[in-house]
Amino acid sequence: MSKARERFRSVLSRDTCTVAANIFDPLSARIAEMLDYEVCFLSGSVGKAANLGVPDLVMYNMSDAVDYCRRITRMADVSLMLDGEDGFGNAVNTIRTVREFESAGVSAIEIEDSKPPDKFDCPDPGLYSKTEQVGKLTAASSARRDPGTVIVARTAALAQCPLEEALDRISAYSATGVEAIRLTGIKTREQLIAVHQATNLPLTTLSPPTEILNDRPFLAENGLRILMLGNPAFSVAVKGIYDCLNHLKSGGTLEDLPVSEASPELLREVSRIDELTQLQSEYLTE
Repeated sequence: MSKARERFRSVLSRDTCTVAANIFDPLSARIAEMLDYEVCFLSGSVGKAANLGVPDLVMYNMSDAVDYCRRITRMADVSLMLDGEDGFGNAVNTIRTVREFESAGVSAIEIEDSKPPDKFDCPDPGLYSKTEQVGKLTAASSARRDPGTVIVARTAALAQCPLEEALDRISAYSATGVEAIRLTGIKTREQLIAVHQATNLPLTTLSPPTEILNDRPFLAENGLRILMLGNPAFSVAVKGIYDCLNHLKSGGTLEDLPVSEASPELLREVSRIDELTQLQSEYLTE
């Protein structure tokens, strides 16, 4: 755990922008490890879909997330950054949430200021008050048992508040002991510049507009240290599984599939067959 958290902190401390692997389960995390991604990010939406088969609404709890984080960090030596929702409750609940994710090997835990919906298809409930969120983030920061764990303040204020109010929130969150700010809903270069001036903490964001996304030097110059590019791996995997099963059910042959299949060599590497075979020869001597 400590090595994974050190790697994550190393990424935050650089003056460059690093692309994270948006993974969704232990298998995708293992592949990201093979490709030497320095940061893996698990968002709530694909985590729920891939591991529970439910949408990104309210069918989810902290124990669910802890369970599949533990399975990810057991299978892959990755620096895992997690969407910790709203801490799954008030400030006291958030303390338990941080400690449970720490024990599961998570390197960085996002705590967001968006209120969760209390039923399907309801209007956006908005943000927690600044005062309540500051208390929650302060509790999250103090709850860490490993000082290497990073608490990330995630905010949707840029999308839901006037810029001055959003910057005020970001400034207040930055004083709680968190060590990074996650921006959602960023739309313009001017917003990012203003945020960078409002906080000295490293920034992360998910899928900014193309105009900003493709200007990596600009992102780096304005404090963006981790960039997440949506969840394309999950979408590609879903389509691949659907197409394969539909092909076979429709009478298609196995001979038509190899162009879309992983090679035997790749499958061996993903599942660590050679590594386990070596351990077998070393320790099973009878």
